[in-house]
Amino acid sequence: MLCGRAAPAADHPQDALHLTLKQSVTSGRGRAKWVSRAPAVISPAADPRSVGGTLRIIGLYQDVTVPLPAGDWSSPSSQVYRFRNKEAPAGPSPVKLALIAPGSRLTVSADTSGIDLGDPHQGTVSVALTVGGDTYCSTCTTPVKDEPGRYVAAACEARAVCPPPPPPLSSTPDGFRSDLMTNPTAVFTEPQTPKPAYLATVSPGPFGTPIIQIANDPGLRTSPVTGTWGTDARHVYSTQQPWNADETLITIENRGTRASPSPLILDGSTYEPKSGPCSNYPLWDYRWHPTLAHAHEQINVTADGLELMWFDVVSCTKTRSWTLPITASYGIGSGKGNPSNDGRFVVIAGTTQVYVVDMDPQPPSAPYPNNRIGPPLDVSDCGLTDCTIASARISASGKYGVVFYTGDNIRVFDVDPATLALTPHAMPTSSYRCAGTAAAGYIYSLGHADVALNPFDNDEDVIVGQDECHLSGQTVDGVLIGHVLLVRLRDDAIVALTDPSNEAYADHISTRNLNRPGWAYVDYFQEDGMRFSDEVIAVKLDGSKAVQRFAHKHSVFDGCYRCESHPAPSMDGRRILFASNWAEHCGTFCGSTTDIEDYLIDARGPQSSP
Repeated sequence: MLCGRAAPAADHPQDALHLTLKQSVTSGRGRAKWVSRAPAVISPAADPRSVGGTLRIIGLYQDVTVPLPAGDWSSPSSQVYRFRNKEAPAGPSPVKLALIAPGSRLTVSADTSGIDLGDPHQGTVSVALTVGGDTYCSTCTTPVKDEPGRYVAAACEARAVCPPPPPPLSSTPDGFRSDLMTNPTAVFTEPQTPKPAYLATVSPGPFGTPIIQIANDPGLRTSPVTGTWGTDARHVYSTQQPWNADETLITIENRGTRASPSPLILDGSTYEPKSGPCSNYPLWDYRWHPTLAHAHEQINVTADGLELMWFDVVSCTKTRSWTLPITASYGIGSGKGNPSNDGRFVVIAGTTQVYVVDMDPQPPSAPYPNNRIGPPLDVSDCGLTDCTIASARISASGKYGVVFYTGDNIRVFDVDPATLALTPHAMPTSSYRCAGTAAAGYIYSLGHADVALNPFDNDEDVIVGQDECHLSGQTVDGVLIGHVLLVRLRDDAIVALTDPSNEAYADHISTRNLNRPGWAYVDYFQEDGMRFSDEVIAVKLDGSKAVQRFAHKHSVFDGCYRCESHPAPSMDGRRILFASNWAEHCGTFCGSTTDIEDYLIDARGPQSSP
């Protein structure tokens, strides 16, 4: 026996004493168990308490990997390693137990089948446990039972080699996977993809980009944080950044019967729950501060609309505070605003008035706690039939205020740098709009829009959204209008970012990728047979119509606002959160239409992780 020493990093093909995969045809929940005793098990060269591990299950059509984090491994005796997660399928992994006992046995038990067992048969199934450079594997080709919901094999002989790892990837210069789909004209059939297990990494076709469910099923524990997952566990909205400035933390809401706590802060790397809200934090409508200098702080307006604050959610400390002169109507810009890209300015909207707050005054102004708040401007006499303020926001540079009225009619205001007073920014009379006047500052109407700086146009302030003048396919000011448009705030100049030919209808747009300027992230309605149907994509702001295509959303959202996916990119744009009930194009295992969870698209290339 070789139990007394660690072997060099290598493949270790093993017999499978038995391999069992089970999956409920109703709930989709599963079990997996794999036991091997021969050849004699060898200790891994690397200590899993330091490097962790992964379990890979490969079936007929799927290849699924789940994590075994380093913190849950122990060593009860010399070179014997045990992984244990009593909370499975909750906690950090759906794996409940893994044991590497040199000279004795290898055992893995999981509360997931990994792959979907809804197909008539699987035929060959492979399993592989990897720790550092060592991979222990078994492959079974002649199961004693192979039917929907169950795969049982015994006495599987060790193969000569382990299944090869997925093909190696390279990174693009900006840190993305080199295999991302960038063809803007191809039409794809959305595949029947079963709902993934919690924290399992799946790479569904046709795009192959890894997707991870980062919110668990309702009723399970939010381990290691005390609490319970609810029926609605997802990020807030496409224009509200879930990641903090250094991408080490993610905040999501946790709603529904018996759900607690909410919001939840997740680890930005493992996606495990990390903490609940501070008990002394009166959070209501909050945003992460966008700068590294304040990476643990959130900008928050209280529920009564009377206080704006900065709050450090790690130290549980209020760091800045302002008493608001006009009560905020649902927080920051009526719930859809953001601070300027430097975290300095924010627009607050009341029911009829808007005003600017300088949260970090710079010379020649006195610094904080100098209270620098601009005069409120009544914008209720807007010249439209309905002057209800839908939302308001500051532009990315802080140079303009932007007010959305009911119907997505957009009006631009200049911000006086000395007084912070807002005045309508007159547009060229020749520019196009479908509501309001040029003199009053109206621009082309956009829906579900977000503001940005355009690096391809000297960092001009722009807004990107879906066509709300409903002119897709027509030509306006020499521009063939697609479903996703960019409008320059200075002069209402329009740039079409997508081609309207056979284009599905765009839904929500996000430019929260502040560290990756020049791209906007978009999701589309499901319209089978059309380009981008039910997809999450990124579009380039230079008008080239270049795209990156990441994944399908699989969510049924008719009549369910929280079931809408609202894609939100990370600060560097390489990861994207989207919400889904996974009840569409889901094959043999669909989610409940009333259970909404967050999913993470990981488009990072090798060595690009933060």
